[in-house]
Amino acid sequence: MEKKIENIVLIGAGNIATHLALALSKKSKIIGVYSKNGVSARELAFKVNTEVLSSLDNIPSCDLILICAKDDAIDEIINQIPTHFSIAYTSGSVDLHHLPVREKIGVFYPLQTFSKDRFLDIQQVPFFIEGSTENYTNELIKLASSISENISIATSDDRKKMHLAAIFINNFSNHLATLAKEYIENEHLNWEYLKPLIKETTNKILDSSPKEMQTGPARRNDKQIIEEHIRMLSGTSKEIYTLLSKSISDTYFKNQDK
Repeated sequence: MEKKIENIVLIGAGNIATHLALALSKKSKIIGVYSKNGVSARELAFKVNTEVLSSLDNIPSCDLILICAKDDAIDEIINQIPTHFSIAYTSGSVDLHHLPVREKIGVFYPLQTFSKDRFLDIQQVPFFIEGSTENYTNELIKLASSISENISIATSDDRKKMHLAAIFINNFSNHLATLAKEYIENEHLNWEYLKPLIKETTNKILDSSPKEMQTGPARRNDKQIIEEHIRMLSGTSKEIYTLLSKSISDTYFKNQDK
């Protein structure tokens, strides 16, 4: 029989935990927050008007323990939780079937980048759900549906693939922006001039096929410009520019004579 999830204990007090706690507290009740970082736990507990748990040995009775922790800590955390508790975790890459067996264990994965101090419309965030049983999957779907309009069931394998693609979209592109900003500032130029380009690049990706929207010297196979740019760079940035230019060139010209 499906049970409505009303009382939730959060493990973790970082970026994801903060956004989920604020959203879930409007529809359910957060009855405790635990984190190894006591300062973060107190800050989050204050935001959602709940108590800080001093350890995992005194978890109060609840409908769900939601683990918002680093991937390599999830297994260890689950092993510390009594077996009668229902558990879900927010990781995109940890396989449900590689964790300790529980009657009710599942995945509550929001596909988005989270920062504590940035507003995010969580209703638009895709949530990928997986549960140990059909009934428990449905319980998690109902909980996710209370805060988001974009809910899907996904296997661990599909979720891992989505997470990998998300790393290319978010983590890698953000790092490229970091390198660009460092380069511009080291050359005593103004980073602000690149912001309209960032916005238009994002809009084009959203509105059209990224492959069709590709521009730049590698897309044109302009080897002279590429070689000049490579001479202007050093270290890791030089390696990244060379590799990405080759990848772009191969995408469009691999079947043509160079």
